[in-house]
Amino acid sequence: MSESQALWSLAEGEALSFTVGPGARQLRVSSGRLWLTQPGRPEAPSEDVWLQAGQSLALASGSHCAIQAAASARSCGVPPKSW
Repeated sequence: MSESQALWSLAEGEALSFTVGPGARQLRVSSGRLWLTQPGRPEAPSEDVWLQAGQSLALASGSHCAIQAAASARSCGVPPKSW
């Protein structure tokens, strides 16, 4: 795994918060189910998203995120191939 990637394994109920970057990232769930929350800004409301194994979500650089595992989960944050 390169410096530009991060891999997390979370037990059921375990949570993690992070700031995306440098640069945009793609959050990919390889197993389990995650609940992702991104706080709102004046120009955009907060967002809650459920992600299951095989799903991914684009995350903007500098955004703050929190994830929580609904079932034991593994996820990876990697730079997108093209943005």
